[in-house]
Amino acid sequence: MTELVEEFYDEPTDYVEDEALGQIVEAMWASYFAHTEFLLPSYEQHDIEGDILAASVTISGAKPGIVTVSVERPLAVPLAAALLQEDGELEDEDVYDSLGEVANIVGGNIKALVPDAGSLGLPVVSTAKPLHGASDRLAARLDANWQGQWLTFEVWLAGGSENGQG
Repeated sequence: MTELVEEFYDEPTDYVEDEALGQIVEAMWASYFAHTEFLLPSYEQHDIEGDILAASVTISGAKPGIVTVSVERPLAVPLAAALLQEDGELEDEDVYDSLGEVANIVGGNIKALVPDAGSLGLPVVSTAKPLHGASDRLAARLDANWQGQWLTFEVWLAGGSENGQG
């Protein structure tokens, strides 16, 4: 019996699932983007093709992880303009900072769900999909459409296999 209990507790536990991520993104959108078009979540994965801009933040502590948001590059400028409520042209720095802020907002809310979470890292923005460790597993994903283009939000937790199986 003891072996069964120990085996049960060795299984990876996700404190973040698709539904929780969806609620966090929906609340963030309502707070920061309510003046724009609706964000349309999808129940199917939509991999971003072509030019990409991605932002990520890390969560340290007993259950480390990484939270990412990836967008089609042409979507990054109107997303930044909407966040900043700017109509004019934006500098690249403003676009990168805005996408980093979206990752930071979502990451901060994800961190609140993780027991014994440490600190939230600074946002990192790149022109490639964010990297995660080989042993990390995808705990939650949300693909959503805005202005006819795709955004992908992901939460990767350290250890285990994808979606906690394996």
